[in-house]
Amino acid sequence: MIFVSGLGGTAAYWQPQVEAFAQGFTVVTYDQRGAGTSDHPVGPYSIETLVDDLQALVEALQLVRPVLIGHSTGGAIGQILAARHPALLAGMVLYASWAKSDMHFNWCFRMRRALLVGSTLEEYVHGSALFLYPPEHVKKHAEVLSPALLASATKFPEREVVLSRIDAIMAHDASAYLPLIQTPTLVICAQDDILTPPYQSRLLASAIPGAELKIVPQGGHSLSETETHLFNQITLDFVAGIHQSAN
Repeated sequence: MIFVSGLGGTAAYWQPQVEAFAQGFTVVTYDQRGAGTSDHPVGPYSIETLVDDLQALVEALQLVRPVLIGHSTGGAIGQILAARHPALLAGMVLYASWAKSDMHFNWCFRMRRALLVGSTLEEYVHGSALFLYPPEHVKKHAEVLSPALLASATKFPEREVVLSRIDAIMAHDASAYLPLIQTPTLVICAQDDILTPPYQSRLLASAIPGAELKIVPQGGHSLSETETHLFNQITLDFVAGIHQSAN
């Protein structure tokens, strides 16, 4: 199984999943171009470039038809990868993702862009967290969440790199790719996700042939972190179904 992160692009996002999934699968996480410990070249960036990077990684590691779990931007990467290379993946989970930017999406990232350009990194990561987590989660976990956000700011790439990654996701449009996807696909999101609301997941599921759709009551944009057990169970059940069908 290969886990592909969102805008932040780091392997660390999947820490709540690794132990649970590694009990039955080979688990691969990685830092994307422009994130974490990978190189941070100056842009421009595009989803297509990140797709090429992931294809090269799958081939270099000699992964045999892995299942891709893609969060937000990771889901955008998965959409194009699955359409271009139908035999590469055994299955795909598109989690809190979207097919094409719209005004709501662009307004959200216009605000995040403005925070990044016009304030400190500390303010940017705290402001971004309001798009990622439900209000109750922030209220209950602020004492742990805030230090973690501040720690992430100390490892941040150059602002120009993050701005280029934001430009890439705002330009994403997989409308022509989705009908070509033959990979068994689960689309999942939370009802209270304000960054990629449920209508985005409904659009994805309706455009991908045979896709399953699962909308859970709560969890925000970071469902895998806020409702870890639920996310893990839904995903593991889907993967088990893929293996049963293959046998």
